[in-house]
Amino acid sequence: MIYTSSYYNVRTRAFKTYSISGDRGQMANYKGLCYPKLAPKKGFWKVWHDNIGKISEEENTKYYVREYYLEVLSKLDPEEVYKELNNSILLCYEQPDEFCHRDIVAAWLELFLVGVRVPEVKADKLSLAEVGRNKYYPIIKEYLEEVIKNTKDMKGYNDLRSLYLIEKNNKEKILVK
Repeated sequence: MIYTSSYYNVRTRAFKTYSISGDRGQMANYKGLCYPKLAPKKGFWKVWHDNIGKISEEENTKYYVREYYLEVLSKLDPEEVYKELNNSILLCYEQPDEFCHRDIVAAWLELFLVGVRVPEVKADKLSLAEVGRNKYYPIIKEYLEEVIKNTKDMKGYNDLRSLYLIEKNNKEKILVK
């Protein structure tokens, strides 16, 4: 299972953690493993950050979700990412009640992989406690699914998991030939 959390909510080294922040956790004095493939790109992050308070929160959130998917997640295979990061906690800066790209990662994995759930947690010593996703999560998941369906040829499928499995199967057939 993969979990997500804030640097500030993991107060132990008992669990395998990966920074998924652009600065690899430097501002939080994080010294652990990093997975830069999931880090937001500075260009769209800056546009999003500069738009806070200038455009509606909904419009700005949609912008971030769209750009994060197009520039980061669309270039990755969710199954491979899950295998590489299984049994770990993905970390970045925002508190659990704030909008964060780790929620987009969680939604992406849950949308594409059957039976996968990515909980938000707090870790202390040897204990791991689920804290629940923030109020943005259902909206993020909905926006993400909409973005993916509008940018992919769905080939008549309504379900992203089905499309993913068909595309993966077709790629494997091409590689075997």
